[in-house]
Amino acid sequence: MLFFRFIWSIIAWITAFVSFVAVVAIALPVSIFRRFETFQGSWPCSIIGRTPLLTLSPFHIREDPRHDAKRVCLYVMNHTSALDGPVAVGALPHPFCGIENAGHLLLPGYGWLMKMANAIPVHKGAGRTTRLVAAAKDRVNRGISILAFPEAHRTMDGTLRPFKRGVFFMARAVGIPVVPVAVRGLREILPKGTLIVTPGQLDVYIGPPLETKDLDDEQVHLLADRARNIIADYLQHGRTVDGLSIPARRATPSGACRVNPAPPS
Repeated sequence: MLFFRFIWSIIAWITAFVSFVAVVAIALPVSIFRRFETFQGSWPCSIIGRTPLLTLSPFHIREDPRHDAKRVCLYVMNHTSALDGPVAVGALPHPFCGIENAGHLLLPGYGWLMKMANAIPVHKGAGRTTRLVAAAKDRVNRGISILAFPEAHRTMDGTLRPFKRGVFFMARAVGIPVVPVAVRGLREILPKGTLIVTPGQLDVYIGPPLETKDLDDEQVHLLADRARNIIADYLQHGRTVDGLSIPARRATPSGACRVNPAPPS
């Protein structure tokens, strides 16, 4: 069994790497003539959204019926594995960009792709909050949701880490709701610190929107706690908000590509 996992892990990583290089090599020159967000619904997202399938794990999604797939929002997701990003692409129903350390956008290949995908860079020093909010407003005005990992770092033991609050205040500043997203099984499939893939069950729960409009600072902190509790409750017990029974569906490989972003306002 271990030998099979080792061999398949090599095949999976090589396939993922070749696919990634192909996406960058083709998308980079094409992006000179077309904005990358117009690719939503086409091959780049479809390829990236299929990456989790290389783990040979069933990939299912449960989506709260109160979540509006056409509405721009801030998705907050637990941070577990190097596959968190591709899982989000395969699961989230609205075009989105990520929030990245500004230094990551300087990396060859990965950084180029993140720039083309409208990633929001987080800079160090004075004025970082102002720049973050300005970038978030730009994405929202273009019909692009935002994905954040409030834990900031991947968990080592599976325990959900405390949430940093900056992204929740950002959501209030730009007037968008927060949607908690819980991913179960990914730590068992590909945890931090190993390259060996172990097939398992990948389960994503997209929760209801948590409104940020007219909240004061204390209420924003309470909203952050609420989002974390929703994710923790699903991770630990598989419980959905209000105990709703939500049937699972298989992930659409194109993921966030199912809805095209609106043109700039």
